[in-house]
Amino acid sequence: MLESHPALVCQSEVFNSDDPRLPYPLTMTTSDILDRWVYGTHSDQCEAAGFVLQIYHPGGLKAFPGIRENPSWENIWELLEKMSDLRVIHLRRENGLARHLSHVLARRSGHWHQWNPQRLDKVTHLHIPDPPQEIGLERPVISLDADRLRQDFEEVDELHRAVQDKFSTGHYFPLSYEQLCREPEPLGESLLRFLNLSPAALIPAVSKLELLPLDQRISNFRELARAFKNTRWSEYFEPDRA
Repeated sequence: MLESHPALVCQSEVFNSDDPRLPYPLTMTTSDILDRWVYGTHSDQCEAAGFVLQIYHPGGLKAFPGIRENPSWENIWELLEKMSDLRVIHLRRENGLARHLSHVLARRSGHWHQWNPQRLDKVTHLHIPDPPQEIGLERPVISLDADRLRQDFEEVDELHRAVQDKFSTGHYFPLSYEQLCREPEPLGESLLRFLNLSPAALIPAVSKLELLPLDQRISNFRELARAFKNTRWSEYFEPDRA
């Protein structure tokens, strides 16, 4: 969405060491990736450049064993903290159950984005993206493990707190995916002001993958709701949030 602004370049997940299609080796230094793939040569009209960094990159998540990690890129967080002109947009999901389900289904299917074919060539890609597909309603109904869910909730909450602690005293803009879905235009305007960019109509390049409520996509939803009833995550299972 941000990259639809003519003066902004937003690279994708450059430190996703689990991506087998990265166009550079895992031995490339963090600084070289920033210099060559993020903040390198851009057109004269580019006023700002950035990239997507998942809160667990370049590491993994305990609830998703098998994610390839790259300890040599761990200094990315330290390098970012030292950037005086850095502006951080901290985007997270309000509903951790929806985030977990999305990650599970994406890893099973290999489909991470629902691209808008009209916007696909307007986005900066590390590699050729998968062609757009209509897959939202075809995703399977699955069962989730309560222990694995708890582990994921705890770790992701901790990682988000760490990001907030690192950057919230600087140029920091927190928002949620759900807010962005509800109010794309006013939030887009606020983001552009935060980035010191001129006003422009921002157009998303992707759409939602999940088209069903959580209780219809998760076969053991009621069982999980009972298991998390008296926890700080119980709101994830409320009807108006699921």
